Amino acid sequence: MNTKSTDLDRVRRFWNGEGRCFANLTTGKCRPRQDTSNEARVGLCREALAAQAQLPGPSLPAVFPDYGTVSMPRYWGGAVRVAEDSGLTFIEPAAQTIEEALALKPLPADDPGMDAAKALWLYQQVGCEWLRTPDMQGTLSTAGLVMNQEELFMAMVSQPELVHAFLARVCGHLIEVWRYLRREANVIGSIWPYTFVPADCGVVLTEDMMPLLSAELYREFGIPQLRRIQAALGGLHIHCCGRYGHHVANLKASGLRIRSLEFHYPYTTPEDLEPLADTTVFIPYIALDKQTRFKSVLEYYRYLLVETPAKYRYWITGLDESPDAIALLREIVG
Repeated sequence: MNTKSTDLDRVRRFWNGEGRCFANLTTGKCRPRQDTSNEARVGLCREALAAQAQLPGPSLPAVFPDYGTVSMPRYWGGAVRVAEDSGLTFIEPAAQTIEEALALKPLPADDPGMDAAKALWLYQQVGCEWLRTPDMQGTLSTAGLVMNQEELFMAMVSQPELVHAFLARVCGHLIEVWRYLRREANVIGSIWPYTFVPADCGVVLTEDMMPLLSAELYREFGIPQLRRIQAALGGLHIHCCGRYGHHVANLKASGLRIRSLEFHYPYTTPEDLEPLADTTVFIPYIALDKQTRFKSVLEYYRYLLVETPAKYRYWITGLDESPDAIALLREIVG
């Protein structure tokens, strides 16, 4: 295995345009439930880091504080629940209307009961060099969990000025959380996807509201907040696992520095993303059960590397720990 410093240098060179494809393996072992206590997480995290160290290929082992998609909306209130069967968390809206949402006051970014502080405690206890942030939902995704999502959509049409004011507050708070984490730890990305993104290479966030909005509404309400996050924190690394091809033209025209963009075939395709291929790294995934073109994940990845134009650059993170996946990783990164 390469040394950490060598791997970090390779990561930065890739984000700066060197090479067509990067790939890494991430262990799926020793993952706690999202409601696991912080104390129990310490042992599980150490076991996961030990398992990660045994995998071939580039690796920057990091603390993985997955408390669920509720991490950012929790600052605004709302009751957090845990699904008994899956261990996944969800949150009740703290506000039903846009007026109620504007009356909310979030807890400070460093509040000791919130997930950023809990992640930093875990990071300090484990003594690892790197920290992934808790789930960093973007502005719209966070807003749609803080207040009733349907009411938020309707207010975009009936009360747009109030929605803009609320989104500005949500975005400002998210920026403060990111800055807090960066001050206290060596941040290497977020809990998803499994790319390595040092703070000087940008910021990772989720934009899963894109598939739910028209191109016109996302241009009005989504892109201005992305622009603000970029100005504060650097280039954007965006997760979205739905159908968002109708937003590509606006993303291209926005002038945003989108350093990477995750997509899930067949919902969004390489052809949909072509306008961004000159400037953006794509992070590919596939829903095998929603298509018939590819028989396996590895077949899909090989197709991307062989059949798509050379200007398409990829970071492949959806590799398991099987011999075939390890062989593909070595084929890609040597």
